[in-house]
Amino acid sequence: MSEWILKNQTVDAVDLEIRGKKIPRIIVQVLKSRGYDTPEKIERYFVPSLSDLHDPFLLGGMEKAVDRVIKAINNNEKVLVHGDYDADGITGSALVIENLRKFGLDVDYYIPHRIVEGYGLSSNGIRQAIEKGCTLMITVDCGITAVQEVLQAKKSNVDVIICDHHKPQSILPDAYAILDPKLPGDNYPFKELAGVGVAFKMIQGLYTKMKQPVEVAYEDLDLVALGSVVDVVPLIDENRVFVKYGLKKITKSKRTGLQAMLKETGLRDELMSYHLGFIIGPRINACGRMRDAKEALELFLTNDQTKATKFAQNLSADNKERRLIEDTIYQEAKFLIQENQLDKDRIIVVGKENWHEGVVGIVASKISEELYKPAIILSVKQDIAKGSARSIPGVDITETLSVCQDKLIRYGGHSQAAGLELSIEKLAQLRQCINDYALKFDEAIFKRKHSFDMKISLDEITEDVVYFLKYFEPTGLANPQPLFLSTNLEVVGVPRVVGNGHLKFALRDGGKTFGVIAFNQAGKILEIEPGETRLDCLFSIAEDSYTRKKKTVLKIKEMKKSI
Repeated sequence: MSEWILKNQTVDAVDLEIRGKKIPRIIVQVLKSRGYDTPEKIERYFVPSLSDLHDPFLLGGMEKAVDRVIKAINNNEKVLVHGDYDADGITGSALVIENLRKFGLDVDYYIPHRIVEGYGLSSNGIRQAIEKGCTLMITVDCGITAVQEVLQAKKSNVDVIICDHHKPQSILPDAYAILDPKLPGDNYPFKELAGVGVAFKMIQGLYTKMKQPVEVAYEDLDLVALGSVVDVVPLIDENRVFVKYGLKKITKSKRTGLQAMLKETGLRDELMSYHLGFIIGPRINACGRMRDAKEALELFLTNDQTKATKFAQNLSADNKERRLIEDTIYQEAKFLIQENQLDKDRIIVVGKENWHEGVVGIVASKISEELYKPAIILSVKQDIAKGSARSIPGVDITETLSVCQDKLIRYGGHSQAAGLELSIEKLAQLRQCINDYALKFDEAIFKRKHSFDMKISLDEITEDVVYFLKYFEPTGLANPQPLFLSTNLEVVGVPRVVGNGHLKFALRDGGKTFGVIAFNQAGKILEIEPGETRLDCLFSIAEDSYTRKKKTVLKIKEMKKSI
């Protein structure tokens, strides 16, 4: 059982009227606890505007980057866009390619093969740029650590513009221009853009300087929304604007491939961030995990309906295969962790020969979530181990890896996710080094916690509360669906197991009764005695989407018997 923590202690709020609508006290209280503590901030949260987007030229290097692209346009240069193979890199690459082609540029692209080449700016990509006569290369979602590769391009008279959002290392590439809000000293007001977000800022800057309607660039917010959600960036500030507007554009998108994917997945109604993160996104990522990611990019570039349909079907097949391989590796990793008592370590480091490199990142996420510890899962081939790391709040995994960088061939990533490569003979040393360093962390970091927004009674859940909860979308990192605590709730009726291990029953508090669903908690059924058991519950509130008649349900995050 995790520790339940109230996010922020705030003074009691009152109902608030904005634009003629009365916002219930509960909603105001939640927003205040998240820092939206004035009517102006609350209004901007509920109704974000494209005018809230920051000036792209506040991003260091933007002026130089845009001028270089304009020079390429004026001189009819050939350009190569080098993207990453995940959904962020794919959507960002599609966005840059399409918009540069609108300006008449001859644009080619290169997406490295995850298994053959690994992450980052590829020497093969640079060679392709040289062979095809490209004089400008634009990276998307990669490049910030590619010191040698950028030097290789520069020696061959290929200018490189880096669009990235990963943490830079101590030595920066000698690129023509670098766009990365995480650069030390960069004054851009929002640091948490996805790679596709940085690419969009460049395109926004290009339209602005070329005195073209920036509304044309806004048509591509469907791509920005998809890439941002799938890359799990904080859904606040600019990212919230991108995703809020992008979600509205996806179902009406003129993009043939996106419509084919919606048809393939059966998504027709209004979309939420969940649909991007858990239905569409995994299919885009699966292509690069299982094979060459080019088909995922072509899905967004093609105007051919037959091709788009085939691409969407292929990506779904990739995703199905990925799930099967993932489950096998997950079970094997769990066995190795238990057999070698690695669960006693603060940071899990485990590898095995011939685990699929494209899937180990997902397995690392599952292991990290299950054990509530950072996890590094590695695929071993001959004398080299390659893999992915995933972390927990409070442990910056990329910074942690930097402490042991003498054991690594390469590494890089975010605070919560990273990739790495090392010689197999250094694996034991890495495990020792990284766990020695982890001893400096407060032990409390490794205790699972659930933060809730507010304690309420079920009587306080009104139609207006449910209505305004919808406006928290898009929800995700840094902007989760509000979580509430209610105590001493009476169990009504007989709990039953539904679906794949979910528990369904009803709870009563005072004069109100709500149906509830506790996902993946079927094992708790033996602890609940109808009419006798009283429960304390952490839950979110939603409308049941499985019936035509709107019905409010409580989604149980965690529950325990009342004291």
